[in-house]
Order: sequence, then structure tokens, then C-alpha cells
Amino acid sequence: MVIADKSAPKVAVLGLWHQGLVAAACIADAGYEVVGADPTPGMVADLNAGRLPVAEPGLDGLVACGISGGRLAFEEDPAQAVEGAEFIFVSFDTPVDADDQSDLSGIFKTMRSIAPKLPSGTVVLVTAQVRVGTCAELLACLKENGAGEVTIAYSPENLRLGQAIERFKAPPLPVIGTNDSVTFDRLATLLAPFSDNWQQTTLATAEMLKHALNGFLGASICFANELGNLCDSVGADGGRIAELLRLEPRVGPKAMLMPGLGFSGGTLARDMVTLRELGDEAGIDTPLLDGAWTSNGEQNKTVVRRLASLLPDLGKARICVLGLTYKPYTSTLRRSAALEVIEALAASGATVAAHDPGANLSEVAGHDTFVFHDDVDSAVCGADAMVLMTPWLEYKSIDFEHLRGLMRGNLVFDTAQLWRPDDVLAQGFDYIDIGRGRGRAVSRQVK
Repeated sequence: MVIADKSAPKVAVLGLWHQGLVAAACIADAGYEVVGADPTPGMVADLNAGRLPVAEPGLDGLVACGISGGRLAFEEDPAQAVEGAEFIFVSFDTPVDADDQSDLSGIFKTMRSIAPKLPSGTVVLVTAQVRVGTCAELLACLKENGAGEVTIAYSPENLRLGQAIERFKAPPLPVIGTNDSVTFDRLATLLAPFSDNWQQTTLATAEMLKHALNGFLGASICFANELGNLCDSVGADGGRIAELLRLEPRVGPKAMLMPGLGFSGGTLARDMVTLRELGDEAGIDTPLLDGAWTSNGEQNKTVVRRLASLLPDLGKARICVLGLTYKPYTSTLRRSAALEVIEALAASGATVAAHDPGANLSEVAGHDTFVFHDDVDSAVCGADAMVLMTPWLEYKSIDFEHLRGLMRGNLVFDTAQLWRPDDVLAQGFDYIDIGRGRGRAVSRQVK
């Protein structure tokens, strides 16, 4: 068991949903004394009782280990948490509204509350997703509200749901943005257990880097999806094309080129919106980003359009949707593509039954456009079509021969390319996916 080094600097982490809780647990696991704070009612009590706000592989054990080792504690009041802390991590998961606009009011409120408690020399590291220029505003807010000579830095959070711990402990983008070299050195030393290659940029460059990363990933996804749609129209395999393109060094082995659904969850969308707004404010055209935004907004409609073309009367159909969460191995439904598709299906008159092996049931209860089932069999029973939305590995070994006897229809729509088409077709199903050239062929099979 790693015991906190009392001679090491104390770290306060503000915001304890996904991003902040991962940061707090990982920093404590490195041997530092960490106090996490979140004013959300009930959050601290739940954490102390071992109830995490979001699922993330390995996080529950890491949190429990930190608490039992005396390295990790929680407070409801951020102002209390920062007392005696040399480093403050501002790690709120920034809320995003229906228009993909960030709400930073909670962060500024927290900065006003902690400012009088911050002595000279405190380093504030912002990892929350914020618009370029925000860190300078936060520093001014702190000083206006009684903070001493504090400094501020920004590190573009690059965690992914389902891979957050490994990415925090070995960041693929180890960047610290600060206009002060001493602050960079102090943070690079603090974070040395996670990387020995921290790169320094200015504050604005680091903030812009986050927008650039997500804008690039979003545009890549849109390109892959449009290419996949074209592949469906001509009978080409977009998935195989993605594999082969990744062999080209100028593309790269991990390029996001697999055709499928549009990006969702708010993270990529938030930064694409920000980049387009920066263009509007500066009078700079952004036709590529504008086109990608339009393209992404249309992509998930492909699911409903293709179902409508293959089912005689979608308005009277029963559709089984497998997977509700934003990504596999997390519990949140926030801004998931599955919810977007389900809402469109319900609007068309279809009845939707759904299953998910890890969804937060309290979030599930907040939606009335589908009936949630605890097991796949009951969700599939009587369905005219089964649509895979979130590729949980639990679904990979589904017994299609068994399910064929439960369904009324025989249509399987694999939006994530989880299953081998031949395995599904062999059990009497009609199989469609996105981007592998099956669009026209399957439509001729369906009766």
C-alpha cells in the first residue's frame, strides 16, 4: 500500500465527476496527499460510501485504495479543500447545453469562493474544457476576489471514457500551457510520475490545442462516415479501406477512419462549435468545419432512413436497441447517439425496447421514449429489427440462432461493425451495417 508522503505538496482537485475523480485517484495513487471537492449535493457522501458517479474500469478500486491509504479524502466545500494546497486542479466536467455551448458559470463561482483561501505561490491548473482565453479570465477572477500572487496553467484533458486511468497515467498529449516558466517547472515536477516529456506552450496555445485536437478528430470521423456512405452505394468495403489507409505513414495506424455513427457526447461537438464561433468573431471563413458540422448532424439519421427503407411500416414496427451509453464501459447516457436515434424512431411512431449492460438506471429512468429491459431476450422478443448502437463486448457473443426464434422480423443493423456478417446471415437474418458496401444488397433481400 502506498502511503501519502506528508512532505510532498498537497493537491486539491475541484470537480469529482469523471475527469476530476480520475485525476484525484491517480494523483493519490502516485503518493500525493489529495483532497477532492465537489459541491454537488450527495456527491461526497456517495464517494465515501464507495458509490461512484460514473463507471470507469478500475476507478472504484483506485478510489478505495486512496481512501484506505489515507492519501485521498473528499470535501463538499471547495474553499475548505484548497486550504494548505500548493496545487489546485480545476477539473470540472464542463456542462454542455443542447446547442453544444459550455456553461462555465460553475467554474467561475468556484474560483470566487476559493480565491481568499489561496496564498501567494499557489498554482492553479485548469484541465476542464474551456474556451480559449478562459484561463486569463479565471486568473483575473481569482485576483479580483482576494487571491495572492497565484499563477495559472492549462493542460488539455485527453481522457476517454473507458480508458481514462491508463491515459492519465501515460498521457498521449503531455502538454502544460503557462506563460510562466517557473510554474511549468513546478507542474512538470509534480506530474513527473505520469510523463517525463511534458511540453510547454503559452496558455492560449494549450487552450487552442484542445479545440484543434477535437476539431481534427471530428472532421476525421465525418470524412470516414461520408466515405463509408459512398462505399455502401458502390459495394466497396469502407472498413477494409480504413485498415489499409492506416498503413500509409501520412495517415497513421490509429487514424479515426472506420465508418459508422456520427460523433456524440458533446466533447468533440463543443470544440467544433468553439472553432466555428472563433471564425465568426474574427471574420474568418471555416468552410471545412462548417461542412463537417453539417455532415455529422446528418449521419445518425442514416439509421432511421435505412430502417424506414427496409421495413414496410416503421411507424408500426417494434425496434430493439442494444446499447444506450455514450461509449462501452461507462454508465452515462449523456448525449449518446443511441438516445438521438431512439428519439427519431419514437417520433416516427415506432415502439422501442432497449437493453444496456452498464447504463446508469437513474439516467435510464429519465427517458420515456423506450422501454428498458434487464436482459437481451426480453428486449428482442417480438422485434422487427435489432439495432446495435453501443458495442459492448457482452454483445459480441450473442446467440443469433436463439434470438432468431424470439424476433418477429429478421433484420439486424450493426452500426458498430461488432459482428461477423456471415455469422449473422447464417442464422437467417438480413444484416446491414455502415460503410461495408451492404446497403443495396440487403435491401433486395428484405421482404
